[in-house]
Amino acid sequence: MPANGGLSRGSAASMGSWPIIARTEHIDAVVAALSARPARAQLLRGPSGVGKTTVAAAVSSTLGDHGRTIVPVIALAELQHVPLGALAPVLGSSRFAEIADVGERLHELMGIVGRHADSYLLVVDDAPLLDAASAAALYQLVRVFGVPCLMTARDEHAITGPVARLLHEDLVTVTDFDGLSLDDTRDLLRRRLGAEPRPETLQRLYDTTRGNPLFLRELVLAAERSGRVHPSPFGVEVDAARLPDHIIGTVAGRLAELGNRERHVAELLAVAQPWPPAATRDDEREAIDALVAAGIVTVSGPEELGYLALAHPVFAEALLAGLDAAARSDRRREAAVRLLALDAPQLTFTALCLRDDAGDELELDDLIWASGYAHAVGDHERAATAARRAVDRAGTDAPLASRCRARLALGAALSALGELDEADAVFDDADALARDAGPGAVDLRAAVQLRWGQHTALRRTAPRDAVNRMVAVLDELDPAGRALLEPDIAKWRLMAGDTDAVSLPGAPGESGVPGDSAAPGGRAAGVGADPDASESAETLTGPAALNAAIGAAMIATMSGRTTEAAHAVEAGRPLAAQNADVLPFADSLLDLNVFLIDVGNGRIAEARAFAEQRRLDPFADSAGLWSYALALIHLHAGRLHDAQPLARLAVEQLRWRDFTGLLGPAIALAATVAAQLGEPAEAEALLAQLDDGHLDDVKVTLQAAEARAWLALAGDDHETALAEVGAAVARGAELGHLLLTALTASVGIRAGGAVAFADALAGFASYSGCTLITTLAQTAEAWRDADAAAALELAPRIQGIGLDALALDTVRAALEWASGQRMLERRARVLMTELSLTVVAPRRGRGAREQAGLTEREWVIAQAAARRERSREIAERLGVSVRTVDNHLANVYRKLGVAGRAELEQELREFL
Repeated sequence: MPANGGLSRGSAASMGSWPIIARTEHIDAVVAALSARPARAQLLRGPSGVGKTTVAAAVSSTLGDHGRTIVPVIALAELQHVPLGALAPVLGSSRFAEIADVGERLHELMGIVGRHADSYLLVVDDAPLLDAASAAALYQLVRVFGVPCLMTARDEHAITGPVARLLHEDLVTVTDFDGLSLDDTRDLLRRRLGAEPRPETLQRLYDTTRGNPLFLRELVLAAERSGRVHPSPFGVEVDAARLPDHIIGTVAGRLAELGNRERHVAELLAVAQPWPPAATRDDEREAIDALVAAGIVTVSGPEELGYLALAHPVFAEALLAGLDAAARSDRRREAAVRLLALDAPQLTFTALCLRDDAGDELELDDLIWASGYAHAVGDHERAATAARRAVDRAGTDAPLASRCRARLALGAALSALGELDEADAVFDDADALARDAGPGAVDLRAAVQLRWGQHTALRRTAPRDAVNRMVAVLDELDPAGRALLEPDIAKWRLMAGDTDAVSLPGAPGESGVPGDSAAPGGRAAGVGADPDASESAETLTGPAALNAAIGAAMIATMSGRTTEAAHAVEAGRPLAAQNADVLPFADSLLDLNVFLIDVGNGRIAEARAFAEQRRLDPFADSAGLWSYALALIHLHAGRLHDAQPLARLAVEQLRWRDFTGLLGPAIALAATVAAQLGEPAEAEALLAQLDDGHLDDVKVTLQAAEARAWLALAGDDHETALAEVGAAVARGAELGHLLLTALTASVGIRAGGAVAFADALAGFASYSGCTLITTLAQTAEAWRDADAAAALELAPRIQGIGLDALALDTVRAALEWASGQRMLERRARVLMTELSLTVVAPRRGRGAREQAGLTEREWVIAQAAARRERSREIAERLGVSVRTVDNHLANVYRKLGVAGRAELEQELREFL
């Protein structure tokens, strides 16, 4: 908007250093509608601060750059009763200086704009607040002259008069605006803070603002001004205390109109939402209906449950701001009494939190229970707070067992929060207390050792240390305690690369193929300990039975015995909820096995849908697990540009929370994707992050070998690539991890080494019988024999099990083998065309880069630009300035002889 408020060409002012998220889908749609002939007026509607004006400014800038003259109109409530008040800045511009009468100025404006309607764009901010005369002029320009018009409107403003008439006459398209998505919120915070936000910070800010950009900006800026922004090992923390008063004031008027009963009910929701309908008294139902009708309360969660919540967090802030401390405590106590009466774990936890927030003194057992519940549902900060209070409450007078349980809860929470040293000290104290408590506490000591072992193996990446400590106490435990620990000891021994940790049928021979000598499944929960020292699987109960089922499922899954794995999952599933206090992540571990069973059985669509469904909660402790799973699917499907952001995200999420030991495999997976995308520096940097503890894990061994193989193949060094894969496959077979080993062997097939892997894969298939390994064995055989007909017959099956990239390479190879066989050649070309639509071929373009004289940095930037990444996005990812990116691009255009990004995309298409 020009300084004088008159007619102008071009763009809106920038918001300074605060980043702006470009809502491309909205901007493009509105620009297209306003550029059409005839143009259709557009209305952007949504809550205050949601980004309507920002999008309108972007649309104005785009159309201004296309030659449109922008006519900006800003409506204000203060001028709503002043005739032509909204148009005063335009009518007062120098263009109309020689016309004294305001009416004649308006007539002249309408004549100028109306005669050249397609050359102008009316941009009206807060259209419902237009004065009557300005609204009438707007109606004439749109209705009579067809002038393109873009309007914004806030939800709380009623649309009346001429603007409403435009809607009634169907002359306007309305776009309703919601807040930013979670991903957009994360991106905005990352750009503002210069680093990833800590997940708890992201969750808190997103829940508080519901993605409203204005609210988010105010919270972050207020935190910055008061020094409440600081780095942490898992991202930047923003301690945003509350929304500023002027933001709360945006809803104060609506709340001021509530009656006493409605306000009281709303205050209860403010402290205890979501509110179960069973906690509502009969005499409050009318008030609830009124709040819903006013748009202050909405139904939350499954509709049949009818849980109630305030429509926006700002309502809760405003309601609580209107209460003094005593009144807030009273509302919390009242809500707690009602929730406790419903006797449901989730509501009991909420009630205890409310009582705690109100300053009530909770019983020791209640604090310990609340900490365990919070830990199980992923609220580890609340878990740590409750556990610290339990430790303080227990003091030195409480029974040793109670003091131990309080420290066990605290150690688990601290481990999840990344406070590793303090967690170790607390676990050590808990173990000493359990030992001193005597024979009656042996089950408690086993529980301490279980959690401490998980902490050491997964958070410390020291599985050998976990095994040594747990084995050292086995003789001090009863059979049930030993049975609880044995499956985890087996897992940690496998992670440490101990080949005696589990017995598969037959010891792998030199070829890496299991034989047939032992019973199927080996020691399914096995630890290499004396089998007579623990109870048999049939007599196990409680947590020991659950952990045994999880261990059995893991062993069967990794060896490709999917039917046995499914039976183990079925046995463990009913026990998961019953034993969540001891094994809080049991359901997620069983889910991981279900996913891998689907992968092994070739049901890739089901596996992907399963993972996507479980990834819906981005703040769950399992978020990194499912990002990793989906990245793995995209990698083998050849969707490298989908795999890369997921692999990077998985690494960040697993650094934050990892109860599976998948951080190492995720780092190696991200390196593999980078290597295939022709980004060797990133791949090498990721591989350098793997420490000895990671590299002992066969899953890491396999995935890192794939990454190194693709790095070698980028330089046409097939010998090194095959050596890397061959060594990893032999190690994987030795440890019985046949499912992932077969996938790694597929890289060897694609590198032309099918002869080296065909026999091993045939042995894996004979033992496991699962679809994925069997199909890979048949594929290796077709490559070994250069059998074009068999390869083309297999290609759709290979694609069907999710290995589209292998399918494409197999078809390309078949085309060479079918030389002169026209039917096979024709079929190969058809299949190649279909597969090439979705598969991104691994980059082996270093020769092309060098031939063009591009540096490695120029090559990386050229590829990114050809993928339609913006200069700013490239700069942020590479840690350089936008100017540096543009300078590199200028060199690229000159060296390649192209005129811009469109030609660059065409030039590099084979490398994308």
